[in-house]
Amino acid sequence: MQAIAFDWGGVFTEGTFDGRAVQALARLFDRREDAVAAAYYPLMEHIEIGAFDLTEFCARLTAALVVEADEAAFRQAFLAAPRERPAMYDLLALIPRQYAVAMLSNNVPELCDRVRSDPRMVRIEQFVFSNEIGARKPAAEAFAALSAALGLAPANTLFVDDNVANVAACEELGFRGILLDTPAGFARRWCEHLPELAELVTGPAWT
Repeated sequence: MQAIAFDWGGVFTEGTFDGRAVQALARLFDRREDAVAAAYYPLMEHIEIGAFDLTEFCARLTAALVVEADEAAFRQAFLAAPRERPAMYDLLALIPRQYAVAMLSNNVPELCDRVRSDPRMVRIEQFVFSNEIGARKPAAEAFAALSAALGLAPANTLFVDDNVANVAACEELGFRGILLDTPAGFARRWCEHLPELAELVTGPAWT
């Protein structure tokens, strides 16, 4: 194995970013979560491939929910939604230099900029974001962009994601996939695929 690649939301955050964003926006707009989700997720598919920006996303979402648009309040609720998973940042920092490290994430520009500039992400050598390549996981084009960024065949890359469909898609394309569902489940799979790095997933955070 020559490279390890990570998703962002649900891997470096606890729970999916979108799930927490829907909760935050439901509180902000005083709407039921299922109503917000029904409008939110179809729009997210477009913003994550760069079809429009966050201002347009806000306008379309508030129109769909029939609420008053307050972009400043929307941005605050949306961008503050993630809750970090500190143990994953610790793991990232300890990956030996013999491995190339990358990120492949379905994401929006404002969050991409935040992730890319985070000093704790310095170990990431290649960032591949959906809105910059025009393709979202689990599309094959997204994983092809990851391989191109790394300059490696899929078989040489291990990919970590919290979404079952994304893990299945990467494995069909020849990558090795690891699902992060629970900390303990992830730690077990990590050790199976990377026994030489088993010490990186020991301790209370992974049990």
